Amino acid sequence: MWLILCLALLASPLQTGAVKAEAAEQVELFDTDEERVVNTFDNTEAFQTEAQVLLNSVSGRVQELNPPLSHALIVKIPLVPPRQLVHRPAKIDAAIAEMFVVMPKAGSRRPWMILHTKQYETLVVEFAGEVDGLKKLVRLQD
Repeated sequence: MWLILCLALLASPLQTGAVKAEAAEQVELFDTDEERVVNTFDNTEAFQTEAQVLLNSVSGRVQELNPPLSHALIVKIPLVPPRQLVHRPAKIDAAIAEMFVVMPKAGSRRPWMILHTKQYETLVVEFAGEVDGLKKLVRLQD
């Protein structure tokens, strides 16, 4: 009887941890004006494919000293598994674990990305790809 109780208690934190890990892998839509996550989505293969398309279109590092984060929507996409990004002109060769696509709400500034590597480094990059597919996945109206 005690053995069963001890095994049950040992197993329950593992289940809680699994639920937390699963929840941490959600795609999140953050509104900088509201300063909160406004929607979450399951991290589907469609998100992973769109993330890979955007990573493949990286054109270099952001040259601005302080790119604007105000009046923007930010989509956080955890990459499962991490994806390799190689961009020789910008001297980037890293395994990307998480990406944040920053989409300004108005103005002429193109979207850009903040990338977190497996080595806990942060890269801020420009990309040439379009975000229409991503906007459709997070149900944004133009």
